[in-house]
Amino acid sequence: MNRLHVPDFVQESPGDHGDAVLLDTRSGHCFAMNPVAGLLWQEWRRSRDFETGVRVTAHHFPALSRDLIRHDARQLADALLERGLLTACPAGEQPDPPPGEQPVAATGNGPGDGPGPPGTTAGPARRAHPLADDARSAAGPAEVTMAADPGAQAFRSSRLPVRRTPPLGLLCLLIALVLIRLPFPVLLRVVRWTSHHWCRLDATGAQAAAALAAVRQAAARYPGRAACLEISLAALTLLALRRRRTTWCIGTAADPYRFHAWIETEAGPVMATDEQGIDAFRRILTT
Repeated sequence: MNRLHVPDFVQESPGDHGDAVLLDTRSGHCFAMNPVAGLLWQEWRRSRDFETGVRVTAHHFPALSRDLIRHDARQLADALLERGLLTACPAGEQPDPPPGEQPVAATGNGPGDGPGPPGTTAGPARRAHPLADDARSAAGPAEVTMAADPGAQAFRSSRLPVRRTPPLGLLCLLIALVLIRLPFPVLLRVVRWTSHHWCRLDATGAQAAAALAAVRQAAARYPGRAACLEISLAALTLLALRRRRTTWCIGTAADPYRFHAWIETEAGPVMATDEQGIDAFRRILTT
């Protein structure tokens, strides 16, 4: 019987209700799974056996027939194998490399539908979401605070002149817009190399807040798209030009499924005062 294997480039963010989101770091696409599919995935990762996943899932969902679960599990496994998020090989052999590097667009319902109820289908991703397609729009000039633990000191950046866009903020935004067009694995390697080999010191909360404020002010005047992915990457770039290190984070939230990117220092996430908190987002990738 073939053994199932999860490739190293697949990152997982499990939900609170059995659902899960998978990130294919080759392409930057995310795949959201409902609780039935999430449980199958967890068991396949643990046991590497298709039938074990079916048996455990049938035990957790006794109202469903095992034949229905096996049918849906087969569809899920086929979809994940097609996308390279699972590989299969005979017992005792090493798995073959995943087929190709080109992402396969997933099908399903649109974003915002959320996970399906247990017992309907174990279908895989509701849809493949390119991280660069985050629907958040860039906010206007705003003060920035450190969203750390309750009671922690908030770092505020001084408001920049309303009619003057910071040149460095605009430059870093343009650099980020170029970087975001790179293949996702290349982008991650650039960010990680810069953090580990170029940056010499960790950025303070105040420095990161000032960088984010400068980028957001530039983004407010940029005529094209500049959402959280571009803005956070631009702030990371601005700090890197000063050889200051921060962490780039990408997270997911459910009901409806949505994605967000931000930067963090040792004190915690850095966010604008007019942004909502990120408590609802589960980290799926950090650099």
